[in-house]
Amino acid sequence: MVINMDYSNHMPGFTKLFSGLVHSTVWREEMHVKVVWITMLALADRNGHVLASLPGLADASRVTLEQCQDALAKLAAPDVHSRTKLNEGRRIEEVDGGWRLLNYLKYRNMRDEENRRQQVREAVGRFRAKKPDVITVSRGKP
Repeated sequence: MVINMDYSNHMPGFTKLFSGLVHSTVWREEMHVKVVWITMLALADRNGHVLASLPGLADASRVTLEQCQDALAKLAAPDVHSRTKLNEGRRIEEVDGGWRLLNYLKYRNMRDEENRRQQVREAVGRFRAKKPDVITVSRGKP
């Protein structure tokens, strides 16, 4: 799969780290696999693309080239025990310029929905704070 990447407009992203990660099968992997995975989450752009070379990702992860290659192979392989059956439990795929995190948009959208609910709660709180506590009743005729 080839994805056209515009490197000139690459902006750093933000990835919310879901607590359920510690219950995932990736958490059972060796430390270098977990470190590469967390590094990829941190480096991902808003569409889940990690733009890096193998040596660059290894350096960012502070692992050896061999450990990085092993981690990428495990993250790209099917995982029969994965909670997410989409893509046979694979977490990444190689694309032109790096890798794509396969479930990134699913989790990003979950984050966005959560943020929207929080914004609504805050807006309702501000609205309620502006309303007077006392209701004035007029006994005169309009």
